[in-house]
Amino acid sequence: MDTTGPSLALENGLDLGKLFTTGSVLHINEDYNDMDFIGDTNNNEDKRTNYIGEPVTSFEEFEKQLQTVDENGHVKKKILEEGGGQLLGKEWTVSVSFAGYWENESEPFDYTKSYKPLVVNLNENGLLPGIQMAIQSMLVGEMAVFLLSHVVMYGELGVPPRIKPKADCIFYIKIIKSFKTPKEGKLDFSEPNIFNRVYSEVKMLYASGITLHKTKNYTAAIQLFRKGVNMLHRCRLADENEEQIQEKLLIKLYINLLVSYNEIKQPLKACTICNELKRLNRLWNNEKVLFQSAKALRMIGEFNAAEKRLKRALELCPDNEKIVAELSLLAKTRDSCCKVSLIENKIDNSNTISDSFKTEVDNLIKNFKVNVNICKLTLPGDLNNAEIEYIKEACSKENLFCNKIQKDYLLDKDKEVSIESNLDLFI
Repeated sequence: MDTTGPSLALENGLDLGKLFTTGSVLHINEDYNDMDFIGDTNNNEDKRTNYIGEPVTSFEEFEKQLQTVDENGHVKKKILEEGGGQLLGKEWTVSVSFAGYWENESEPFDYTKSYKPLVVNLNENGLLPGIQMAIQSMLVGEMAVFLLSHVVMYGELGVPPRIKPKADCIFYIKIIKSFKTPKEGKLDFSEPNIFNRVYSEVKMLYASGITLHKTKNYTAAIQLFRKGVNMLHRCRLADENEEQIQEKLLIKLYINLLVSYNEIKQPLKACTICNELKRLNRLWNNEKVLFQSAKALRMIGEFNAAEKRLKRALELCPDNEKIVAELSLLAKTRDSCCKVSLIENKIDNSNTISDSFKTEVDNLIKNFKVNVNICKLTLPGDLNNAEIEYIKEACSKENLFCNKIQKDYLLDKDKEVSIESNLDLFI
């Protein structure tokens, strides 16, 4: 749950399926959101506008306005906004916003942000019976308030201290949209009309990846984001509308892959992701992508290209403190790992090396080794054989590596580099 919400909001939802047995935890508010960039949040947003509904002082008085939904009288309802279409059976998946309140308490104890609805499969979801019955009494577009008995909610004992014993509650619920739940079974990417099913599964992968990233499990997050990308690329598209939807989700996956690769200091892979975003026209017009791209380029010692991206990012977002700070870090890193002297002291002969070149190599390698802001450093082109061999020998002494990527060489803190693209493609 959202930890920036009201003071009484749950940090985690309850395990609704196991509430009366093991007492384990289920995150009821899965984050199926439209976030394009991990960590891009607004801490100054108005908390009160994040959730629907309002508190109720007296349940006894409020109950007089309600109609009974179930035969036992445990679920009572008042429609606030009319909906339309068919009733929602177990074959449906719905997008729903909600907020739950205790009697005479000013803030909800559980809620979804109004712009981040919960996606619920009405056949398998782990919802408490009261919430399940409430949703299945509604139509798409409808907003209603429900008084829910503890009998169909948290039981006689509750879950102290967060859930009171015999705790009746009210829930405001709004059904945003619905769609038929995709069929189960292994995906066949060759079958027609597969896109909606693939899209649904990739959205789940995306949301799980976001959660893993927030817990700093970057490698696992990357695996899910990459799986989502691969599924979308394999999927048959029926028309331009599906292509647009696919591209939108691909952009989100790629941006979060870019951020994640930078977090684990794999800048070459981050740069290949920048290629994909550039192909989708999401590089030079997006300051957040430019910022992350510049970080990756700084980490491989491509300082001029990184600076170009940061300056473009500042044009799009003037006075952005993070961009200004990255520009400053870039300048310091460039000064400590300057390659100009190598060029000045190199000799255009395949079998000759100067003493001054050796000195510059030694200094460069030592500075590179201790600088935590750079993990790979592209070497100048056209070094002769003797110069390359000396660099490899100097790296070996410092427990560093000199990796070759096609025609380019990099000083590297990792032994192996796996990348398909030439450096020229993303600089």
